[in-house]
Order: sequence, then C-alpha cells, then structure tokens
Amino acid sequence: MGKKVQKIIFWYGIPAYGHVHSNLYLAKCLANKGFRIVYYSFPKFRKVIEANGCNYRSYPVSSEEIVLTDGSQILKLYRLILQYTKKMLPILEEEAMQEEPDKVFFDSLALWGRVIGQRCKIPSYSFYSIIGIARVGDPAFWAYAKGFYKGFLQYIKEWPRIWKLRRELEEEWELNDLGMQAVLMNQGDWNLMGYSRRFQPGGKRFGERYLFLGPMAVHRQMVEKNNFEYPKGTLIYISLGTIFNRNEQFLKEIIIQLGEYNREISECGGKQNSEYSVVLVWNKLNSEKEIKFPPNFIVRQFVNQGEVMQRASLFITAGGVNSIHEALYYGVPCLMYPQQGEQYINAQQFERLGFGRILKKPSKLKQEIIQTMKLCEQWEEQQREEMLQIQIEQLWEKRNKKRQKR
Repeated sequence: MGKKVQKIIFWYGIPAYGHVHSNLYLAKCLANKGFRIVYYSFPKFRKVIEANGCNYRSYPVSSEEIVLTDGSQILKLYRLILQYTKKMLPILEEEAMQEEPDKVFFDSLALWGRVIGQRCKIPSYSFYSIIGIARVGDPAFWAYAKGFYKGFLQYIKEWPRIWKLRRELEEEWELNDLGMQAVLMNQGDWNLMGYSRRFQPGGKRFGERYLFLGPMAVHRQMVEKNNFEYPKGTLIYISLGTIFNRNEQFLKEIIIQLGEYNREISECGGKQNSEYSVVLVWNKLNSEKEIKFPPNFIVRQFVNQGEVMQRASLFITAGGVNSIHEALYYGVPCLMYPQQGEQYINAQQFERLGFGRILKKPSKLKQEIIQTMKLCEQWEEQQREEMLQIQIEQLWEKRNKKRQKR
C-alpha cells in the first residue's frame, strides 16, 4: 500500500484578534484529525496560529497595507475588502492551483477565500465570528441596517471607488455576487457559526447549510501570560476590544467612578474583601494625552483575557461575541457598552437571556455595576450550558452523510 497523502486545508483569516481567536480551536481540532492547515495571516498572529497546530503563511501584502477598519464604517470596510481581494487574488489563486488544497476555510469577511473556493472548485467553509444574516429581513438584518444608515452620509464618498473596484473584479475575474451584504458576509458551501443557535437572532430560520458550532475562542491555545500580580479583593475587568478602546470620555468616567474605594460594590455581589481593583485594557499609544490612573488600576495594552476572567467579578465590555461568551464560560456577568451595530445585537441578546446588562448612562456606572453583579445569582444553568456547548462533530456528521449519498 502507498503512503497515505495528508489532506490540506487553506485557511484565509483577517487581521483582527477577535476573528482569529474565534476559529483557532476549530483549526486545531482539524489539525488533530490529520489535516495540514495552511493558515494565511500576518506576523503578529504567527505565534498563536502555530501554537494551535497550524502552518502559518503570510499574505502577499504587508500588515501595514491591509488594515480592515472598524464595523461602524461599513462603506469603507466594503471598499477595503474589494480592494484587498483585487490585490491579493492573483498570487492566492496561483498558490491554490499549485498546491490543490482539499478544502478552503475562510473568515466571513474574507471575500478572497470565497472566490478561491469558487474558481478552483474546492469545497468551502465560511466561518462567522459575528452574528449572521441568512436573508434580507432577518432580525439581525435590521439591526445592521440601522448602524449602516447612521454612518451612510459620512462615508458616501466611498461609493465611486466601490463601483470602480466592483467593475474591475467583475470584468477581470468574471465575478458576480459582489453586493454589499454578500461581500460583508461571504457564504461558503457550509457556513460555520462560532456561537450557539440560541444566541443567533431568528436562529430557527437558518437552514442546514448553517452549522452552529458554539463559542470556541475560550478553548484556543494562548501563548501570552500576564506580567502582573492580581491584587486581593473584588476585581473588575474592563476591555472595550481591540478597536473600540479609544473612547477617552468613557475612560474618564471609569476613572472618576472606580478610582476610589467604594464599599457599595463589595457588599452587593462582589467578593468579601473591602477593596476592589480594576484591570483595564487600553491602547495608550493611540492617545495624544497622558492619563494618570489611580493606584487600584492595572493598565495593559493586551492581557491574557481568560486568565483575568478566572479572577474577575464583573466584565465591562463593548460586547464582542468572543468576549461575552468567554465571560459566560467563567461565570462572570457582563456590563456592556456597545459601540456599533453588531455589538448592539450581541448586547441585546445577552441582556434578553439574563447574562448581562447594557450600560445606557455612563454617569450611572456605579449603580449598574451593583445590579449587574447580582445577575449570576439568577442564571439558568441549563440555558448557560446550551449557550456554551461545542458541537464540532456536526462537521464530521455532514461529511459522512455526503459519503453515504455517493
């Protein structure tokens, strides 16, 4: 018998921590199944990608060239995805044609991954680390639409460049289906959702091509360790994500309200110590002002979030999918301060399910902290377990059914 040939998966990621972290556990499971995972990304993600059993491969552009803007700038994001696809597609297609991967996995924002799957006729899997839309009119569609129209006029100048890029891609690569929704939520032969069906608004309406695998980010292999000692007492962890951590007005409110001893907090749901401390993730490099933090604040640009969560009594977050599910995994209630469309959807779902509260008035931060800390006393454990369940076996079941049909 000849030597068994190892099957190859090409995985096309995007340069955003939340998106990379959400799918690495799945990539690791596939590597453990015997697949060779070639994961396209950028140097700053190399260590964590390799730590999860993948073979890192750099995109044919520098990390300075490809910067996906935040989700509140929808038209700019749309234009950038078209632009990067046009630039990278010649090299990416050549590599796929030469190495002939057996499957293609791609982030739902990575249009180039969808195109490679279609043009090379390779089975494709789109991974969603954000709330999905199955069709126009879905509950999530209207939530996204609200955010889109809010910033439409501000970025309307993007349209001429968008139409030019669309025309070039259609003519040079014979591509279609380049509308905004199709490009911002690229579908594969299978669509893999990085959360539970219960969390998806209108989840029952999503057909069999959508596999709800559960929130996997918490199970990824992390390489960073925190370089600080944890103080005793009630710990409040604050992170507005890697994009929305520049709201200095809210930061000032946090310092004013939490930068002093507050007996109320420790008496209402916190741990039994009389003092509390704050671990704050803040990108001070993007601030023009020097901000002085109180002595009970530990401030870092990056932390091992899971490590902090294991000690936290409360998590103040913008409401990213990975972060709120990681908090749920460790039993930490969330006080959410969403900044854009997708985060509003996440926050509303978590509040509806009783796992967090939305902070509507930062001036009421202290009162909201007290109320949010009480939530975990009322959680339905069965519902929590359903939200956290990992169901990767669906992938193998679908593959086996396909074989049986043949």
